[in-house]
Amino acid sequence: MLTLTVMQKRRLWLLLATAVSLGMVGFLWKQDYVELQSARQRQSAFTESFAPSVYQLEREYLRFSHAVDMAAHSHHPADADALDFELDLLLSRLEVVDQSLAAEDFRKTTEFTTARAQLGAAVAHADRILQGRVATEHEWMPLAQELHALAPAMNALTMRSSLVVSTEQEASYKQQVAATEAKLHLLASLAVLLLASAIAIGARQTQVERERKRLHRLHDELRLANEKAEAANAGKSRFLANMSHELRTPLNGMLGMLSLLEFTPLNAQQDDYIQTANRSAKHLLSLLNDILDASALEAGKMSLKPEPVMLSAMVADVQSLMRPVALEKRLTLEVSQDKRLHRWVHADSTRVKQIMLNLVSNALKFSERGTVRLEVTVADERPLAAGDTALVTLRVTDQGMGMSPEVLDRLFQRFEQGDASSARRFGGTGLGLEISRNLARHMGGDIVAHSVPGQGSEFVATLRLPLSGPLTDQAADVVTVRREPGTPGLHVLVAEDNAINRKYMQALLLNMGHTVRFAEHGGQAVHAVQEQLPDIVLMDLHMPDVDGLQATEAIRRLPKPYCDLPIIALTADVVDESRERVLAGGMDGFLPKPVNLHALERKLVLHFGVRGASVALPLDKVAPKPVEPVPAAVAAAPVAAEAAEAASAPEVPKPRRRFRPGDVAEHLNMGMIGELCVGVTLQGYQSLLDGVMRTDANCYTDLLDALRAGRTDALLELGHSFKGVTASLGLAALSRLALTIEKQGHSFTPEECAQHADALHDCWSTTSAICARMGFLSAG
Repeated sequence: MLTLTVMQKRRLWLLLATAVSLGMVGFLWKQDYVELQSARQRQSAFTESFAPSVYQLEREYLRFSHAVDMAAHSHHPADADALDFELDLLLSRLEVVDQSLAAEDFRKTTEFTTARAQLGAAVAHADRILQGRVATEHEWMPLAQELHALAPAMNALTMRSSLVVSTEQEASYKQQVAATEAKLHLLASLAVLLLASAIAIGARQTQVERERKRLHRLHDELRLANEKAEAANAGKSRFLANMSHELRTPLNGMLGMLSLLEFTPLNAQQDDYIQTANRSAKHLLSLLNDILDASALEAGKMSLKPEPVMLSAMVADVQSLMRPVALEKRLTLEVSQDKRLHRWVHADSTRVKQIMLNLVSNALKFSERGTVRLEVTVADERPLAAGDTALVTLRVTDQGMGMSPEVLDRLFQRFEQGDASSARRFGGTGLGLEISRNLARHMGGDIVAHSVPGQGSEFVATLRLPLSGPLTDQAADVVTVRREPGTPGLHVLVAEDNAINRKYMQALLLNMGHTVRFAEHGGQAVHAVQEQLPDIVLMDLHMPDVDGLQATEAIRRLPKPYCDLPIIALTADVVDESRERVLAGGMDGFLPKPVNLHALERKLVLHFGVRGASVALPLDKVAPKPVEPVPAAVAAAPVAAEAAEAASAPEVPKPRRRFRPGDVAEHLNMGMIGELCVGVTLQGYQSLLDGVMRTDANCYTDLLDALRAGRTDALLELGHSFKGVTASLGLAALSRLALTIEKQGHSFTPEECAQHADALHDCWSTTSAICARMGFLSAG
């Protein structure tokens, strides 16, 4: 009987395993070959998925557009039921496209977003008309024009759907074919490697048998070492967890106490101290969250979280945090920024601030006299725009003890801190510079140091930061900055033809700590710029004689420095076409009316940094400067004239005993009124409201007289003026009514003029009574 040795048995099992593996590889190769043939067939004859839905959507749009066009050109009432049915069909097709899973990528295309927005607006317009059930051809005509203008976008949508489907399916099948071919090649290679491995394993089997005992001994030794390593790692984890808890507990307690302290009565200086301490604690907590993640630090996985941030605000925060340290050591801290630097960058604000704080705090720590200077500059000579990457240089110089070349060589090593005497004297872990340089290198830069013993040191950090465009009103809030008391604000020229809006802008800008002049139209604004150069011009677009765009063109034709003056548009017209017209006309920005305090401050800070921010102290402690009229003809009316206007102003009705539910929400925008009271104080808002309702009610009386007289040619200008005044003060119902009169007043019939006059009078009376009842307006 044949007896096999152990080695022979193992080789026999190896041969059997190899044969089975080869059989499995052959089976997989056959299966993949079949799949490849099937994929090639599907590639040559694929079908579209959601393109028919888009095509049907275009057909229903054309049918509905045709029906609306017929209604617009017909002198007989349109069949509302038929139009409603056509609209339902269109909406059903639109819903299919909106909810189609196959069209998910297609809905991200520019053609879809453009056509979808325009079609949604047209459908909403049609729905509003159909709710009335009976509409004339004059009401259908704007909708017919809107649908006609949508035709190119819908055609482009259909073409794009076909292209997207074709491209996606073609790419999908190509990818599937390529993957299958690669798999076949891989399986063939695997078979070859398996044969080679079997040969190699057979050769190695003899050596494995000899090494088995040695590996057994090594296994015991490794097991003991692994147990020791696990014990050490568990101890480190417990240490980090305990340290995290011990550090976070008092830090969170401090943050909680600071938050509670903010709600107690404080003067301005105490509030400033609390805000600085709060920012410091939050910054420390943010750094603690990263530093305590030891595994990430050891693995070099420092993650950056870039977002649009304002570099000047970060520098201001660093200056605010480090100023007390400098004052305590009787040092001078100077901070300067390159004016060419685009103020918005795409960066991790915590990490950039961490670098600046480390460098500045080290300079203050190792200096006993003189000045510590932080300079933020841009190395690029070319003009910079949003989307570019700027090489930002942070240069920190001091007049401290300096360092020798030997100390410089080991300065950026972990846990190194110069010499032992400085470590004992100043403390620290020696991690700050090493972490800062790693962060700088993560941002595409580096940190280098130069020093002379006894003369001071210079640290230069370079960061490559992408520039970001100005934030819109919907973007995140800017970093909170406040101008130091006593530092000069901005000299602002406001071109505005409406007296109430001038009063509002005056109160807003004075409360922010800026000086302000006014011009009633664009011609006066051009003259005022040449008389005394302001820092910035806030230019209303719609003004008599010379409008805002004409005035801007005239200023841009002036010699330097007048032509380089920043000009920001003020207008209630916020459609995209107006924004494009403003930028094409040479203006530098856009502020929608009613002007919001935070939006205005954000715009000023964007152009002027900290100088454009509000002062840190309340302005009741700072004497406001009087408004300087420009020119003399723009001066405020004499007191006698104001008294005469007040005497002729319409009487504000006394408050009713009861109002209907929802009257306040319908007539007043309480959120906006709250923002206004924050910006100009409650007394300032009451003064502005009193001007609109009593002493300067010309906008209301002129519009009411025009409606009662049937002067439709004057309703566009008067409605626009009244809309701007009421919208600026949060009088929502009056503003909506004024908008209707502005847009549709030119086509009012005498009966419609009378109806809108009565509606205006009733709305004015109710709004006045509500304001009086709420204490915004005295009832007397």
